[in-house]
Amino acid sequence: MTSPEEIKGTIEQLQGSGKTFAEFLAVLFKDKFIEVYVGDSYEDVSTEQISTTYPAVLCGKVIAAYRECLVLDAAYVDSAHKLRLGNMLFVNERAIRALNEIDGNGILEDMMLRSKESLDIKAHFVDPVNRARLAALKDK
Repeated sequence: MTSPEEIKGTIEQLQGSGKTFAEFLAVLFKDKFIEVYVGDSYEDVSTEQISTTYPAVLCGKVIAAYRECLVLDAAYVDSAHKLRLGNMLFVNERAIRALNEIDGNGILEDMMLRSKESLDIKAHFVDPVNRARLAALKDK
């Protein structure tokens, strides 16, 4: 998993270097597997009143970048319906809408929440922190 410290360190390292977003990603995720969302959906399942769209993602191992082009060793499904690597995929950085390291800590589809779920974020992460801060202030 790429840590916040690694991200900040890479930003500091590349600051003022003229590197592009794709080149930044290539440094940060070199030889790691990522999923890239470019805004498309792969399936739209509709039942009577409910329609569900699933985000389509490109997955692969980060190989390199050249200017605005991120190069992945992409995963694909072969004719025998087996998952394989070996297709070189060239992604224009301007097409990238979201990106996630494939590390077992959630997938992009799980991170795309409804606005209503922001209240759950508040209840689980914001409010406990505020309660802890108030408790610390009372102890002083």
